[in-house]
Amino acid sequence: MKITLHYKLFGAILTAILVVVIYMSLVMQWSFDRGFLVYVNIVVQDQLKRIAADLESHYRELKSWRTFTDDHKKMALLIVDNYPEGRQKEHFLEKIRHEKIEAEFAHSGLLPIDIPPHFLLRVFFLDEHKETIFGYDPGDMHPEMMELRYQNRVVGYLGVHPAKNLSDIHQVVFVKQQKVAFFLVAGAGFLIAAGLSLPFAYRLTRPIRRLAMATRDLASGKYQTRIDVKSADELGQLSRDFNDLAEVLEKNKQARSQWVADISHELRTPLSILRGKIEALQDGVYPPTGETFKSLHNEVLHLGMLVDDLYQLSLSDVGAMSYHRAEVMPCWALQKAIEMLQSELEGKKQQLETAIDIDADVFLFADNERLKQLFTNLLANSIRYTHEGGKIVIQVQQEGKQLVFNIKDTAPGVPGDHLPHLFDRLYRVDSSRSRDLGGAGLGLSICYNIVKGHNGTIEAKPSPLGGLWVRVCLPLSN
Repeated sequence: MKITLHYKLFGAILTAILVVVIYMSLVMQWSFDRGFLVYVNIVVQDQLKRIAADLESHYRELKSWRTFTDDHKKMALLIVDNYPEGRQKEHFLEKIRHEKIEAEFAHSGLLPIDIPPHFLLRVFFLDEHKETIFGYDPGDMHPEMMELRYQNRVVGYLGVHPAKNLSDIHQVVFVKQQKVAFFLVAGAGFLIAAGLSLPFAYRLTRPIRRLAMATRDLASGKYQTRIDVKSADELGQLSRDFNDLAEVLEKNKQARSQWVADISHELRTPLSILRGKIEALQDGVYPPTGETFKSLHNEVLHLGMLVDDLYQLSLSDVGAMSYHRAEVMPCWALQKAIEMLQSELEGKKQQLETAIDIDADVFLFADNERLKQLFTNLLANSIRYTHEGGKIVIQVQQEGKQLVFNIKDTAPGVPGDHLPHLFDRLYRVDSSRSRDLGGAGLGLSICYNIVKGHNGTIEAKPSPLGGLWVRVCLPLSN
């Protein structure tokens, strides 16, 4: 049988409440019993004070305790006469006054056998030598005793053995009534708590049920699923995280679909050109001249570059792009890239300026071949999209523990709303970066992955020369 989280939470809350109710009931019952017993003993002490006053008054008149030593019934009468409870008091007075009491006593021989256990049984009375006159001998128990004085000297002691249990019928009935009340209150509290716990558990698990349903929708491919966030607690944060996840998955799905469409288009274009020209050659439309074969070769090269770029990106996605890091000269890769692209610079009559301002002992912990690929892509991008006769400026400088490469070119520039997307795959600015100029929009994405692989940063912003400014920051070797 499947037990839902709703009922599990309800059971947990109910169990906790039951444990608390039982614990509180036991503690309150123990506290009441103990406190009531203390109260009874305090009342007894007040009774003793009245008995002590009567005994001192008696001693002042007779100058001895002989009355009580000769007739213990008088001591019992004195004790019961000071007992505050009405009917029980009259009962004992009648018992002592009218019944014939021989010399049969309980234990010490000082109290009549037929008097039930009561306050009377716990009172003891001693003379000045602590010899027992009435009641049980306290012995080694040493209960608290009151001194009976006459003319500033002790003439006797009066005390009572503390009550360890309730013996009076009225007290016992009262305690039983309180216990019943405790149990009734505890039971009512438990039932009220149970009635409140069920809807509380249902309300508390409602966001979890919504999350579960939304998760099932998300797993089935409904990436537009969102959850209304109505709280600021952990469940609210979990709902916000779910919405963020759904948004990322939706964007990834859209990007994947766009990626497939763009790649299909990029592959279809050179293949269509190759197919058309080859069919034209076969049909004799184009003569098999060197110019025709050169055009076919260029399309094959473009297709090969596209496939190679896709392969590099796939390696980066799965974390398989290899980096053979070592301490390298910071500008070696940049210089090699400039040498490789020197002919393209001359072909477009573009001017290249370099300014390097770094210490002689600065090194990078990097892969030189990957850095050469990075700077080749960046410099080729600038050459390709800068107008003929334009200018490219490369600045290298040290900023703290980073080495910064700034590549700036002249017009045309890139609109500001396009700058954040330049490193996205297959992204091209239609007005100035089209397929007619070459490239499939993958070069800057590869650059981004190489920089991230070296724990660096790369960003694009408007160039003060009127074109594009690419800023690359790489950490220096320790």
